[in-house]
Amino acid sequence: MTDLPRPATGQLLALAAASRPDWSIDQLRDVLAQARNEGTTWGRVLVAVAQLIADPQAEPPDLLAARPEPWRHRRRPAGPDTYQRGAAAVRAALHPTHTD
Repeated sequence: MTDLPRPATGQLLALAAASRPDWSIDQLRDVLAQARNEGTTWGRVLVAVAQLIADPQAEPPDLLAARPEPWRHRRRPAGPDTYQRGAAAVRAALHPTHTD
């Protein structure tokens, strides 16, 4: 069994240093360690850091703020009927029919 994707923290830090010279790599290293210690998967860390690198306003601590809340992992996604009922309610609100 393989564990993919495999963590490549050094390479990710090197990419961040090359892409975002305005960031403190020590701060990013600490934030990455905190995220991993709190159970964030490597795949999620990789995607989140890439998104932060691409955002000119982002800072390394934003990685921790971007984590999904734990309760979101326990909720089942809403079914298609939920979306259909919501859309019907919006249509009804936008186009009321008065039967007085």
